[in-house]
Order: sequence, then structure tokens, then C-alpha cells
Amino acid sequence: MKDSSSISVVGIDVSKDSLDLFHTINGQQQKIAYQQDSLKLLARQIIKLNATVVMEATGGYEKKLVKYLQSQGIACAVVNPKLIRDFARACGKLEKNDAIDARIIASFGQMMQPRTMGKIDRNREKLKLLATRREQVQSMITQESNRQQQIEDRQIRAFIQRAIQLYQKQLKKLDNEMLKVIEADQTMKQKSEILLSAKGVGPATTANLIAGLPELGQLNRQQIAKLVGLAPLVRDSGKFKGQRRTYAGRSQIRRILYMATLVATRWNSRIKAFYLSLLERGKPKKLAITACMRKFITILNSMMKNNQTWDQNLLAS
Repeated sequence: MKDSSSISVVGIDVSKDSLDLFHTINGQQQKIAYQQDSLKLLARQIIKLNATVVMEATGGYEKKLVKYLQSQGIACAVVNPKLIRDFARACGKLEKNDAIDARIIASFGQMMQPRTMGKIDRNREKLKLLATRREQVQSMITQESNRQQQIEDRQIRAFIQRAIQLYQKQLKKLDNEMLKVIEADQTMKQKSEILLSAKGVGPATTANLIAGLPELGQLNRQQIAKLVGLAPLVRDSGKFKGQRRTYAGRSQIRRILYMATLVATRWNSRIKAFYLSLLERGKPKKLAITACMRKFITILNSMMKNNQTWDQNLLAS
């Protein structure tokens, strides 16, 4: 890791209509409109400073900025807001406004040197949007089905049924669109074939893994488990030995993987045998499922890394 004081970072607090910036090298604070002309001037400044840009994930507002800066050859890191808040508290910074946030983000970037993003892939971004919408629609189907079970009035039940049918039609369209995006991209298609060879991994799981976990196959087993939030984290202090827990990570991927693993514990011989062995040793079902999720994602990671299908992976192990 480089000496943090020599690193040039521009911290940006992103909001819908404006950007607050802080430059670590010259200490300059700015507030600019979040529009194309301003972005052009901003890019020129950053290139002159030879700086890396660090910003928080803001639920989507940052994407336009990242795309533009990357198109100008500027490295960008998008950081989980919780990490920034924890860093601010650790530094004793309890005040909060946009200008202060920009300064804290810049300090975080200079001190922690977060990993910069790879260039945004339009096809993967499209697939990610489709996969996210699919999860939303599936959630609404579940909610409406639960409501229907609690209602006795025939007319209201009919209204709910029509809503469910509408969502089910949209679900099929989303599945078709995701398949089209994958089939049109050779790299995605190859990844899809590898993932689908594992029993328990269906088209929706495959699309989510490709879109939401591009690091799959690029990290080691410990790193990929931690990224998804499935690595047991140590909580020891002195003589106290805390219980290892899994948390944080990418929640959407974890939800998708949970459902895939449930299927795998029934139909995938390797995951099923591992699951049953854990239960025989007295492990609680919830803990056993989590362990199976961790094993499943590390196997899939190995398959992607070695460009192997499931059968080939089993023969090699």
C-alpha cells in the first residue's frame, strides 16, 4: 500500500442535482451542478490532478458520473456508505452535511485506498437491471399470494388474482429478456453454460450471478465467500471467544444463492451429501444451509476460474 499522504484523491458526495467535491492534494472544496457541462470541467480538473475518484453508492445516482469519468480514463471507486459512516465515527466526525461528507469520503479514499471499479459493461448493467426487476416482481407475486390467502371476499380475491397473473406475465418477459442479453454476449453465454451445469443453478440464479457478481472466478475461495457475506468472521478479544457469524456482503446474491442451495440440497448429490453430513453431526439446519451456500459458491467460483462445467469439476476434485 502506498503512503497515503502522497495519494491524490477527489472525494465526491453525489446527490440528485449536485456534486460536492474535496481534493486531498490542494484542499479545494467545490459544489457543482450534476449536469453534462459541469462533468466535462470536472474531468479536466481530475486529469490535471492525476487523481482517483472515490464516492459512495447512492442507489443509482452515481452511475451516470462513473460512466462519464471512466469514459475519460479516470479511475473510480464506489464504496459502501456504511464503511464511510464507520470511518467518520472512528475519526470523531459526528457532523454531517454534503461538504463534510465529501471531505470524509476523500480522507477515506486516501487512507484506505479502495479498489477501483472495472469499466462498466453495458450488457452486464442491462442484465443487472433485468435481474433486479425480476426479484422485485417475484417479491410482489409472493406478497399478493399471501394477501389472497388472508381474504375471504370473492371479488377482492379476483382482483388480487388478476394482479398476480399480470406479474407472472411480466416475470416470463423478464426471463426472456435476460436470456436474450446473455445469448447476445459471448462471454456471458460461456459463463452461463458453466453455471447451468450445476444442479440447483437455474436461469434466474445464473443471470444474477453474472450481473451481480462479476468477480466470480477471479478471487480465491475465502475472498469470494467474504464478498457474498458467507465467510464466518472472527469476534475474539483476549480470553473471550466470540461466536463466528456471517454478515455484510451482497445481500441480493445471498438471497438468490439461498434458494439455489435449497434446491441443491435435494438434487445435487455433492451438496446434498455435505448437507446431510452436517445434520448428522448435530449442526442446526440454518447453520448447515449457510455452510452449504458457502461450499456451493466456492465450487462455482472454482468452476469459473478453471473454465470447467460441474461434471468436469467433480472429476478433477
